Amino acid sequence: MEEKTAEKKKFSLASYGKAVAFLLLEILAVLSFSLGGSFYFFAILSIVILALIILVTFRQIKTDGVATIGLFLIPIVVFGLLSALSYFKYDPGFVLGDSPFLFIIPIALACFAATGYFINLTGCFKIHHALIVIYSAIALLTLINLIVTMIQFVPFYTLKYTNYYFYYDGVPSPEPVGKMGYFLMGFSLMEVSLSYFSFYPIVLLTAFLPLGHMRFKDNRKLFIIYLFFGILGLVSLVLTINKITLLMFFGVSVLIGIIAIYDKFDMPKKPLKYAGIVLGVLFVLGVLFVILNAQESVGVGMRVSFIRNLTSSNALFNRLFNANRFVSAYDSILDGLFATTVYEGSRITLKLFGFPINGGYVNLFGDMHWKLTDSNSFFFDSFFTSGLFGVLALTVFLFVGIKKVFEYYTTSEDDQKDKVIILGFVVVSLAYAFFNYDCTPMVFYDTVIPFYLNNIFLIDLFLFGYCYFNAKKKEKEVIVEEATNNEEAI
Repeated sequence: MEEKTAEKKKFSLASYGKAVAFLLLEILAVLSFSLGGSFYFFAILSIVILALIILVTFRQIKTDGVATIGLFLIPIVVFGLLSALSYFKYDPGFVLGDSPFLFIIPIALACFAATGYFINLTGCFKIHHALIVIYSAIALLTLINLIVTMIQFVPFYTLKYTNYYFYYDGVPSPEPVGKMGYFLMGFSLMEVSLSYFSFYPIVLLTAFLPLGHMRFKDNRKLFIIYLFFGILGLVSLVLTINKITLLMFFGVSVLIGIIAIYDKFDMPKKPLKYAGIVLGVLFVLGVLFVILNAQESVGVGMRVSFIRNLTSSNALFNRLFNANRFVSAYDSILDGLFATTVYEGSRITLKLFGFPINGGYVNLFGDMHWKLTDSNSFFFDSFFTSGLFGVLALTVFLFVGIKKVFEYYTTSEDDQKDKVIILGFVVVSLAYAFFNYDCTPMVFYDTVIPFYLNNIFLIDLFLFGYCYFNAKKKEKEVIVEEATNNEEAI
């Protein structure tokens, strides 16, 4: 009788663990392929899969483990909650609209990160398989977008048709042909900005990173697959090249090159840690400087006049902090962050510093007025869409998450090729989104898709959770029996 009971337990735990791990791979495939603005669909999937994982692994969940992951998730929950409560939800272009179900935003963001953490407890999940699924889906999406774009236009059309426009009923398109591409949004092909179009091939470039840890004759299929992903991303960028894409491509290539060199030659890890700390400090100081420099409106209580005078009086500083494409857009959001303005004779305080977090103001007639100019930076757009406190919470979460990714890279026992591609995916996707994420991607529609609803960010959350679990140096006890089948080479 005891033997039968033992066999039953073995079947119920190991078999269901495999089933849940396989279901998660399917969800990652659908998520990576993207379905446009189907955030609610992805949110429901994240809640369901996390519930199933917990049902399978509840015996393995330790109190200290729940506490640590809980502390990690608090900032992203706060960020999601403030995003859902923000007056930004009244913007008619917001993809989710003013829905009563916006409370699902913080829940979904937390679930994606928690899923990456708890799936490790099944003992049946292989990150190697997950990465192949993620990159395959992104590659398929990129290939479809590239083929349709080339059919509609021609290679290098971004250089040839820079000043050409579509005309509908005598009205020119909002953007010239040279600044748009076709993208599969859900089940429709839409004209989108090149900034949004290029995000996915840029991410595919990180598929070159694991090639340094594979010998072609030992694992030909996997080598060819990753090589194809990287080449597809490169070809897609080259055929749709323009000034901004070239600038982003150069920056990302340098970043990927640094990661590849550091990884290939197995350089000491301490300099990497110290460099990360220095860059983090410089980032915080730089953002503070940009925020203070942007305050120039009448009635600004936070204005530090000598900063604006310093940057305006020097040609180099003026170019860096006032007169360039990036910072000028940031200033449009940050200016007046702590200000009071006069509207129709009434003094109204902008409540980005208060609660509810407000990206605009309501006039005497109850109409909402907005001052958002798309900054093409998910970070600075978040001041408007999530408020100052939301940005602070997001910053804390990203700081801890990226720190855990680096710890995972230096301490985990996973295969080096998997570790380096995770590091590349997270760093490159966030770096690109910081400088060139278009939250209003559709050329002919004003639909706003904040970065926290983007599928690449949701994948980042999943990888954060996975790295958070595996970054610890001590081995974790896994009670569920691992699948007996060895990982097969693809």
